[in-house]
Amino acid sequence: MAYSFTGIAYLTLLFALGYLVYRFFQYWKKEKDAISKQVLCFVILFGLFILSNTIGGLFFANNPSFLVKIIKINSFIQAFILAVIAYHIIYLKFPKISPWFGFTPILILGLIAAISTVITPYNPFLEPSGAINWGFPSSPFVIWMSVLRFFLFAVTFIPLIIIFLSQFKISEDPYLKRKALGMSLLCLFVLVAASFDFLFISIFKLGAIWRDIAFIVCSATLLITLILTLPPSSSKL
Repeated sequence: MAYSFTGIAYLTLLFALGYLVYRFFQYWKKEKDAISKQVLCFVILFGLFILSNTIGGLFFANNPSFLVKIIKINSFIQAFILAVIAYHIIYLKFPKISPWFGFTPILILGLIAAISTVITPYNPFLEPSGAINWGFPSSPFVIWMSVLRFFLFAVTFIPLIIIFLSQFKISEDPYLKRKALGMSLLCLFVLVAASFDFLFISIFKLGAIWRDIAFIVCSATLLITLILTLPPSSSKL
C-alpha cells in the first residue's frame, strides 16, 4: 500500500470540508428552509468528491485502475455539484425565473465534460515527488475538456463569490458578515484549486506536486478561516 502527497493534500482539505458539512447541517436542522438545504446539498456533494480523492490518494496511489474509476465517478459528481450551485444562484438572485433554468444547462455541459473524461484514455501514476499525476494525454481534445471544466467552475463559483461578498458588504449582522466572508473565501479556494487542476497542470505542464502544495496551504488557511467565520448561529445565507 503506497501513500501519496496528493492523498495528504486532499486529507487536509477533507478536514475543512468536514467542518463545513457539520456547520451547515446545524444551520439546516434549525432553519429547515430551501436556502440552507441547497447549500448543505452542494457542500455534501463536494465533501464526497474530496473524500473519494482522499481515499484514492492515501490507499490506492499505486493502483491505476482504481484511480481511473475515481476520476470517472468524480467527473459525474462534479457535474451535479455545479448544477446544484447554478440552481442555488438562480433561486437567490432571480426569484421570478425557475432555478431549473440554471440547473439544466450546467448539468448538460457538466455531463458532456464527464463523458469526455470517461472516453479519454489516461494512466494515473505516482510521481517520484510523491504526487499523483492523473496521466491525461497532451492533445487538443484534452485541452478543450480542461477549458470546458474550468469554464463551468468559473460561471458558477464567480457569481457565488459575488453574492457572498455583497452579503458581507451590506449586512449589519456580524454573524452573517462572518459567514458570508467564510463562504466567499471557500468559493475562491475552489476556483483557485480548479485553475490548478484544469489550467496550470493540464495546459502549462506544471508538476503535480505544485497542485498538492497549493492544496495543503490553502486547505489549512481555509480550515482556520471557516472556524473563525462560520458561527454556531443560524443566520441565513
